[in-house]
Amino acid sequence: MQTATETNKQILIVEDELIIAADIQIRLERLGYKVPAIARSGEEALHFARSTPFDLVLMDIRLMRSELEMPVIYITAHADEETVNRATLTEPFGFIVKPIRDSELRSTVQISLHKHEMERRLRTSEAWLSTTLRSIGEGVLAADTHGMVVFLNPVAERLTGWSAADAQGRPLMSVLALTDESTGVPVENPVDLPARTGRAYTITSRTGAPATIDLACFENRADGLLGTILVLRDIGSRWEMERRVMQSEADLMSLPRRLNPLEAKLLELKERRTDLDHIIRLLALYQRKHLGADAFLH
Repeated sequence: MQTATETNKQILIVEDELIIAADIQIRLERLGYKVPAIARSGEEALHFARSTPFDLVLMDIRLMRSELEMPVIYITAHADEETVNRATLTEPFGFIVKPIRDSELRSTVQISLHKHEMERRLRTSEAWLSTTLRSIGEGVLAADTHGMVVFLNPVAERLTGWSAADAQGRPLMSVLALTDESTGVPVENPVDLPARTGRAYTITSRTGAPATIDLACFENRADGLLGTILVLRDIGSRWEMERRVMQSEADLMSLPRRLNPLEAKLLELKERRTDLDHIIRLLALYQRKHLGADAFLH
């Protein structure tokens, strides 16, 4: 049973025998597909393909064209082995043998359309994944099960000093130059280390520029182990911030000790002011007793 999406699919028929082409068109339309055009040659098929977004092409194997960038099902009538082998190189989605039967036509078309849709979704997912990996602020490096580099994103390129093209196919540790941050000792393959996270490393790029990073490793699995993904996080700025925070806390802790001399000076000045007030009072008493107020004032 077809879905509403399948019935909107447009199919191009490429067949130089018009009676056979018309018969295929009728069968496809009876199955619910749209057949807006019939091409009589590979060149005419290319012309139609440039102007109409077809979802599938049914093409006589004798007219095959590898330039068609859409899924193709070849129609063949006892084609010789050489022709079939040549057609296989164009990676068709299927073959239908003449005389065509409805059941074979239906199943082959449905499977081909489904396969093409799955491939389209996979390409879309890969494009989104690639864009995401290239946009994140952490370095991402992938290696296969043999320890050979297969992928670097731009941040990993900056940290290692290797371009993705130059690094691909090289041993992981020839690209990833690591030393222990605390000891300065070169680090073996981090994939093999029992504790791979929570440690600081110094990575030295191909150009000699060092950076402080932490590292996380993950197994890349599908049906089986595909390799390892390493995430490199530049923590140099974070460490500098933490150092400044610790220095600020130390300064705050020492603030009372630094204020003590100031307090002592203020106390000394206060005592001097007290002595001065005492002297002024004595002079006032002397004035009243011996000189009189007017003499003191003048």
